[in-house]
Amino acid sequence: MVIFIYGNQSIRINSQLKSILKKTLGETDELNYGRFDFAQTPIFEILDEASYLPLGYEHKVVAVDNCYFLGKDKYKDKLNKPEDFNELKEAILSKDEGIDLVLLLSSSNVDKKNELYKLIEENGQIIYIADPDAKQWPEVVKMFFAKQNVQIDYLALKEFSDRTLGDYAALSSNGQKLCLYTNHITLDDVNLMVTRPLEDNTFQIFNYLLNKDNSSAIGLFRDLKVNNVEPVVLISQLASQFRLLGEVLYLANCGMDNDAIADELKIKPIRVQIMKKYQFFISLNTIRKVLDDLFDLDRQIKSGQVDRYYAFELFLINFRNN
Repeated sequence: MVIFIYGNQSIRINSQLKSILKKTLGETDELNYGRFDFAQTPIFEILDEASYLPLGYEHKVVAVDNCYFLGKDKYKDKLNKPEDFNELKEAILSKDEGIDLVLLLSSSNVDKKNELYKLIEENGQIIYIADPDAKQWPEVVKMFFAKQNVQIDYLALKEFSDRTLGDYAALSSNGQKLCLYTNHITLDDVNLMVTRPLEDNTFQIFNYLLNKDNSSAIGLFRDLKVNNVEPVVLISQLASQFRLLGEVLYLANCGMDNDAIADELKIKPIRVQIMKKYQFFISLNTIRKVLDDLFDLDRQIKSGQVDRYYAFELFLINFRNN
């Protein structure tokens, strides 16, 4: 049987694969289990491995990572020709109960109109690993630490959830680090051991600048520099923040309410509310100038005209919101 497992969280996809292996095989070895990377292995080799069951075995599993051909994102397949997939179609239709071919894709952006997707849907099994929403995530975090027999305070749980929101890899790596550090996690422990998402840090720099706290913006940037965060990434994210701010203020000046602005810009009303609080701090003309400055700074850095760290810090020093 062919099974397709997909979703944004690779760690959960692997967990689902482990569950299948445990249920169907119990113990795995090189004869009853094989794993391939579609980006590096021709499809005929994969299907050849999935075509026979060794003597003495009742079941076999062949797993294949990076099955891009089932996604919407374009990719260049240098190993296979379109006609090579005809054998895969035959494998899907065969419904061999003794051999499971498990196709894996770390993306939720799949092409449900794809002929192969439809064949698997009709003749095999499709498992979608959905991302937990913001309301569910704290419970996921709480369960993680409970399984480790580690206590976590309410405020620490809230902050840890905010810093790892929806990212199982971040939950696992940072969670294990905290569990090794202490068996009773406090807010101070989270602040010490778990870094904020880059988007949060960029918004904090944005917030500092609009509140004329340039020194705090510079201090945060220097902390990020230690962690090898590239200025061009910060420039891009800052530009997005200022661009959104300009759009919100422009639409607000046109007389639109928060819900109408949120609908127009395809964002949540709470983001509109947050952005509108800056309307007395900065003008639309200043926002346009800031965007021009960021564009010019990005161009100078990428063309090698200036030192990227020095130039971005100079931008923070000289920033004025009026």
